[in-house]
Amino acid sequence: MSKRVIYFILLVLVIADCIYSFNQFRSTTLDGDMAGGIVPTSDVRNVLESPLGFNAAIYHQTYPNPNRFFSHYIFKAYFSNVPLLLQNNRTPIDSVYLSCAIAKILMQLLLIILLAMNISGTKNFFKLDFIIAAILVIPFFQTHGYQGYMGIIDESTTYSFFYALPLIFLLIYFTPIVDLLFYNKSFSFNLPMRISLLLLACLTCLSGPLNPGVILIITCLVFIVAAYTEYKNSKEEGLFGKINHVISSFPKKYFFFFLPISFFALYSIYIGHYNSISNKNLIPLSELYAKLPAGIYYQFTQKIGFPILFIILTLNSIFILKLTQDKEGRKTLGFLKWTIVFSMIYILLLPLGGYRSYRPNILRYDTILPITIGLIFCFGITSLTLIKTLTKYQLRWYLPLITIVLFIFTNADAPHFKMNECEKNSLIEISETKEKIIELKNDCPVLSWKKITRPQDSELNAKLLLQWRIIKEPKLYFNVAE
Repeated sequence: MSKRVIYFILLVLVIADCIYSFNQFRSTTLDGDMAGGIVPTSDVRNVLESPLGFNAAIYHQTYPNPNRFFSHYIFKAYFSNVPLLLQNNRTPIDSVYLSCAIAKILMQLLLIILLAMNISGTKNFFKLDFIIAAILVIPFFQTHGYQGYMGIIDESTTYSFFYALPLIFLLIYFTPIVDLLFYNKSFSFNLPMRISLLLLACLTCLSGPLNPGVILIITCLVFIVAAYTEYKNSKEEGLFGKINHVISSFPKKYFFFFLPISFFALYSIYIGHYNSISNKNLIPLSELYAKLPAGIYYQFTQKIGFPILFIILTLNSIFILKLTQDKEGRKTLGFLKWTIVFSMIYILLLPLGGYRSYRPNILRYDTILPITIGLIFCFGITSLTLIKTLTKYQLRWYLPLITIVLFIFTNADAPHFKMNECEKNSLIEISETKEKIIELKNDCPVLSWKKITRPQDSELNAKLLLQWRIIKEPKLYFNVAE
């Protein structure tokens, strides 16, 4: 079979999966944080009024999420405009669900593209290596299935803007350094590039809650490894001579690349101390660390997703060591080794982020997102290495093995195309009913994490429905109390 035919078949599979995911995203419900972020609440207005968090840094004001301006801003701007634009061809209710699906599928596509680029070492979408890399990572994007343990695009649209979207910024920033360190591809470091990286560093660090910690861990690991390598290879005599050699031998690109984003990461962590949400959930650090073992156990063992990923990564490592003599193949194992080191450090630092009642054991699919992405990347790069280096005879048993792994993940992600049907019917009822206070017939939450039992609790949601033109005048609603 020719490479063109293989490429075409794989491309069709990628498109089919995108269509499938898009329909899944259209069927998810609206979460309980949407109204607060779009209308918005006074807490969110505090964030929007201080883009760089100066109110926290200079005036020591305490308010929710002072270091997440860009996520708040993008989320509010998107849902204040896109649903209204779509209403030229869609009903107001359909436009909202369609807006959610568009946002999520774009995030998923960007993450797949970025992972495929870094796994294959090419930015050419028409290369076979790129499309194979995309096929290898796509099944791990679970809308349902194992989503609650290794989800990437959150079922909650709001959470997607605070976890998946910032991760995109992070991957874009670090793609040039992956090209340099692994593929020996140099990149231009002219003035426009430096300005772009500076702006991207600010955007990356003042978005989601995870990026600053991830950046500082990666930066420290890179500098420690580079320093140790130079120290070990130094021919200078004496401790100070070797240290001087280490400092002078560091490529200037490293400093220009890592120092700005590290500065913004430290700044983000600093103003994060003025996060009123964290300050409300003060639990002794010893108690948080005591919860960590249970969190690790439950997060990685309750569904077969992670165990399967661990098993195939172990097998890939053994196959590369035993069946290939390829230097690049051995180099891929370095990524796996350092991903494990990163993961261990990251998990040990997680309790420092404070306690949240909705993740009682510290670890949750959203807080471990960088680990999930790192492991998926390692799976992709080790699998692609084996596909390219194994003999035709060896591929006869290896390709079916990989296919089985991908099938398990694909099969687990059930469609659930009618998840939001009850909520949609309730919105139609709210839209069409003449009363000012509506007792909903359907027994499901509407723009809420739980059922609303008091009409006054729907006031903020009603403002959002008015903004989206789903209702034409102020109304309140509630579910029948159980």
